[in-house]
Amino acid sequence: MTTVLHAKCFLLGSSAVGKTSLCQTFHNDGTNLSKNYNMTTNVDIVVKSVRVPGTRYSVEFIMFDTPSKDCYSEFVQNFYSNASLVIALYDITDTKSFEECNNYLEQILKKNPKGSVICFVVGNKTDLEEQRKISKEEGEGLARKYEAEFCECSVKDMVNIDNPFQHLALSFTKKYEASLEHFSSLT
Repeated sequence: MTTVLHAKCFLLGSSAVGKTSLCQTFHNDGTNLSKNYNMTTNVDIVVKSVRVPGTRYSVEFIMFDTPSKDCYSEFVQNFYSNASLVIALYDITDTKSFEECNNYLEQILKKNPKGSVICFVVGNKTDLEEQRKISKEEGEGLARKYEAEFCECSVKDMVNIDNPFQHLALSFTKKYEASLEHFSSLT
């Protein structure tokens, strides 16, 4: 029998880094990727379950695709409490998006108890390698700063799309099992 774990997952990052595209591509298993950019102006919630191989668990991602314009900042931050998972994206061709990725991680971690949020940093748009401004090593360094995992992807080319979600599902399951062991040791 499969046990379903529910995880509140935030996709954070600057405008046009690919948050909505990553979310929708993952949700639709790679179909229906929009070629047109439409700025997200409210919090879109998308739900998808991921089976964790080799376990009895499935993680239901309740994904909050957030707008990133400053005018929405206070509104969006109201949703940050009780986050389980975070995917923080930046565009490898945009230095400002990398700096803002750091800021988004700081903001959400301030709203949640230390150690309660599992983070994954994603450098998107590897299809634009010739325009790269952020090295892979810089991305890995940002991830280390927040004790997060890291990968680069190209939503456009469908490269490494599932990696963050699979990793987060496994990490969330391990955290859940550790908490079960802790509570059973108390009795």
